[in-house]
Amino acid sequence: MSADHARPRRRLFAEGTTIEDLKTYMAPFAATLGYKLNTESEFVDEVLASELEILADTGDVYCPCRVRTGDPKEDAMIVCPCIPFHMVQFAAIRKCWCGLFIRYDVEDGGELLGVIDEPELGAQVEVPVCRVNDLAPGQTKHVKAGKTDYALARVGDEFYAISNVCVHAFGPLADGVLEGHELACPWHGWRYDVRDGTTNHPDADVAAYPVTVRHGYLWLTCAL
Repeated sequence: MSADHARPRRRLFAEGTTIEDLKTYMAPFAATLGYKLNTESEFVDEVLASELEILADTGDVYCPCRVRTGDPKEDAMIVCPCIPFHMVQFAAIRKCWCGLFIRYDVEDGGELLGVIDEPELGAQVEVPVCRVNDLAPGQTKHVKAGKTDYALARVGDEFYAISNVCVHAFGPLADGVLEGHELACPWHGWRYDVRDGTTNHPDADVAAYPVTVRHGYLWLTCAL
């Protein structure tokens, strides 16, 4: 007996979950990350029907085009929608692996079906990381894209991004307090200027990254 069947399955979705239920559950979340359901509605229904079969067998909606490892932590990265775990790759190919979700600026999702043409490792990719309206003035937000953790900050109608890791003791800067252009680390109060990542402590500046605003989303340029 496999490990999956040796332990009781938790019910993560209601009995009788339908394709329309999955659309209602997935689409709004994907939209926060700059993605929408493929414009090919028949294809979408086929993929979601496969996910319902996987749900009945495993207890969760794993991506139908990826193989589970049996390690719950690893397999969490392929539970649909898996966009947050593969933001740079998906932004580069303008869709998720199977094509269920396409980037919001793709008009014809049918053109991307079956196409996986990733840039070379190390290539610079523009990545939509959140909606403009999801970051209110005076707020910060943690975003992970690829291997980098960013602290996004909004000051008025200006947007900034710096490394999320405080140099002092590795505190999460996005959890800190933003006052004007200064972001105070939540652990020990070290203060960073979100415009350029500088601090008044010697040799302790953090990296700053340009933020582009386009069609209601914030974009960062990340390495694949």
